[in-house]
Amino acid sequence: MPYAIDEAMATALVTLYPRLVQRSPEPVKVALQRLLDEEHARRGVPDATGALNPLALTQGTLLKEEFDLSTHAHHSGWTVGALIADVKGMIHHNARHGFPAGDAMLRSVVKSLQDQFPGAKVVRLQGDNFAALLVPTSGLSVTEELHASARSRLITDARAALPEGAEPPDFTVALLELTIEQPTHWQVLGPLVWGELERAYTLERMGTAGGLQRRRLQLGGFVPVRSEP
Repeated sequence: MPYAIDEAMATALVTLYPRLVQRSPEPVKVALQRLLDEEHARRGVPDATGALNPLALTQGTLLKEEFDLSTHAHHSGWTVGALIADVKGMIHHNARHGFPAGDAMLRSVVKSLQDQFPGAKVVRLQGDNFAALLVPTSGLSVTEELHASARSRLITDARAALPEGAEPPDFTVALLELTIEQPTHWQVLGPLVWGELERAYTLERMGTAGGLQRRRLQLGGFVPVRSEP
């Protein structure tokens, strides 16, 4: 049977999202829906583009299975590759062709990444910014050659999703190979990976990445013992 929301709970829900509900005639309903959407995102329910929400990475269990299945096999560190693809000038494409065409193109970006990297986990970092995570169990690794080939395929697939004759967008593509040494548990992986994805994209956009970015993070937390002279 339906559960009634009392006044105190309704107030608490609205307080969670003050800006979201301020102009809504049904603020409690809107706040409750947002709460449900966020929980679905944490649990790995794809959004309208087919990609995973960042909450699945930073607050959810997206990498738990990866850690459980592969951490013991990687004595030199837990490694994940990533290809980050950002649509250039998305606002202009929406203005020129309409939001439905723009949404279709974003779906094509996700589908293109999924087809190019089967077994990868595609995460939507921002509105038109996506990352294909080449997790250990996918058997995939990131290489310099992926930059040109993935960008070309993304442009081709975007062209097919746009109205006939429309010019497809260009993409900013960043490549990352991240190794985390001695991760203590899977909960630390998501936030670290997310932060390095954002950093890799920013460096690529600024023109200071220099191709494939390789980084190694030490998480051992051990205090070195000073040897006696």
